[in-house]
Amino acid sequence: MVTITINGKEIEMTEIKARLWREIMAFEDKRADLPVMEAFDETCRIIAVAFGVTVDEVLDNLEIEDILPKYFEVSNAVVVKLTEKLGKKNADAAAQI
Repeated sequence: MVTITINGKEIEMTEIKARLWREIMAFEDKRADLPVMEAFDETCRIIAVAFGVTVDEVLDNLEIEDILPKYFEVSNAVVVKLTEKLGKKNADAAAQI
């Protein structure tokens, strides 16, 4: 369970949908070419989308050193969700052999 604390309230990441994956992938494609400030803002925006909060709430409540680790935690949760059924399908296929 991925969480953040906003104004003293712990908030769980929203249910992962394909749109969040698309936004992360689009950002990853262009991240290296973005100015640092723009990349930081986009990182905060993706965190905000993942938790259903505003960018200002992310900027005002997360410590600076927690921004990148939280982004990667969100990104990893998306990848796990994207691939979680693959293992089950492979196990089911192997059981049928």
